[in-house]
Amino acid sequence: MYYIDMNDIMKQPERDNRIKKYGGWAMNISDTEAEKIVHDYGDVAYLFKRIIEDVFGEKYSYVVQDTEWSGDSFTWSIFPEGNRFLDEIAITFASPTNMIAQCNFEVKQSLLDCEFDELLTEIDEESSNWDYGDPDVPWELNTDTSDCYGDDECYAACWVHISAYHSDSGNVFQDLPTVDELDDYFERVKEVIDSHKKKTAKKGS
Repeated sequence: MYYIDMNDIMKQPERDNRIKKYGGWAMNISDTEAEKIVHDYGDVAYLFKRIIEDVFGEKYSYVVQDTEWSGDSFTWSIFPEGNRFLDEIAITFASPTNMIAQCNFEVKQSLLDCEFDELLTEIDEESSNWDYGDPDVPWELNTDTSDCYGDDECYAACWVHISAYHSDSGNVFQDLPTVDELDDYFERVKEVIDSHKKKTAKKGS
């Protein structure tokens, strides 16, 4: 039998207000605890804001979620806002620092001059010749797709794997790409997709 905790339901509006005020990290603590954390550690949040904007680009805003600490590394999920293509950055700060940048493109099979799987294969092949990252550790693109809705509307999910090695005198943010650089990369993916749109579709797009 499924049990509904009425106390939990009654507390939900308080949680919603706390999330709105402080963020998702404060969902399961009291207002007093959340306020104390903001007061005592607010300088750290402001510092990380400056670091993120300096590394990835000051003209965009960012939402940081799903932070994790494992002892010798820490992981962030960063969602940029106001950019062109990039949806999410999952980044693990260690040695090396590893980043997965994700972008999703909506593609209608009926507007393509090839099969969707063939399109993904061509994107993979084209991207292997692009000159991004360190020559010894180039960016690596992986593509996948969700199920097509109504046998037509599909999503091309693209992940770019980036490893940034930093010297002893460097830092965990060294040699990471900006949001603009990642957007430029994904724009090339979009160009491959657009090249396979039927002529009638290109006129309407």
